[in-house]
Amino acid sequence: MDSLAEFRDWAHLPPEIIDLISQKAKYIIDHLRFRAVCSTWRSASLPNPRHLPPQLPWLMLPYNGYLWTAKNGTRFFYDVWESRMREIHLPETSGATCCASYRGWLLVVSYKGRQISLLNPLTRSEIELPPFSTWFGSYMIHFGKSKMTFSADVTDPNCLITVFLEDNGVISCQVGDQSWKMYYPTTEGLADATCYNGRLYLLYQGNMLIIECNQPQHKGVPEPESKVILEPELAAVKKRFVEGKSGVYVVGLHPEGKFLLYQFQEQQMKLEKITTDSSDSTVIFYGDNYPCLALSSDD
Repeated sequence: MDSLAEFRDWAHLPPEIIDLISQKAKYIIDHLRFRAVCSTWRSASLPNPRHLPPQLPWLMLPYNGYLWTAKNGTRFFYDVWESRMREIHLPETSGATCCASYRGWLLVVSYKGRQISLLNPLTRSEIELPPFSTWFGSYMIHFGKSKMTFSADVTDPNCLITVFLEDNGVISCQVGDQSWKMYYPTTEGLADATCYNGRLYLLYQGNMLIIECNQPQHKGVPEPESKVILEPELAAVKKRFVEGKSGVYVVGLHPEGKFLLYQFQEQQMKLEKITTDSSDSTVIFYGDNYPCLALSSDD
């Protein structure tokens, strides 16, 4: 029998069969390879799959702005799981700065902040955000340390996108907004900020303020819902917020290299210290320049 006659065109498989095949991909790189087979397979699979188990993050490498890779939008990522470099062509980032990342999304800011967007480097999905109305705003996010968080999945129309600018406060918006909202609590001593379950958390040297994200503001000054006084040992060290499935953590780094870990207890509205004897099975990844991550050890 002619073997060519038995050949089946994989591009013309029924969509339900293609979907079953796509469900077998359990790692993000395999999912991307599946979508790269042909346009039919790509259109039959979801760009943001929900079936994939938790993945270790890829680390995007910084680059010198004068390199050709910066000009044509080529970016390099380190795949922690497979211990190898991956090269992704992202023309959307050409001539722009990737200022922060969160849940697989990059905050991409063009020159002078005239165009700001969220970009998923794996699926190439892009969401436009309000531009900065002043050059100063662009300066703050370009050259200062910044951090981004979401109050919900970014596809949720009620998702609040919050950006913390070191020494310059906190700005936020929702997809579709025409401008950014700027919070004006006292920025002196503001060490970090994050958004979780509809609340904005502001971390200062000696205390933590909690603000409802969508409450009305009077002259740009939101009223704190509550104030938590930090323990002296935590107040005296450098600290950052870390988010996890079980809530918000505060990690303190002692100059001698010792870590302090506290978890915010929402019911009691207090920070509780986690020790080596605690039953919490969370692994903390602590970044020096604000990016931090909490994962369940089971994941």
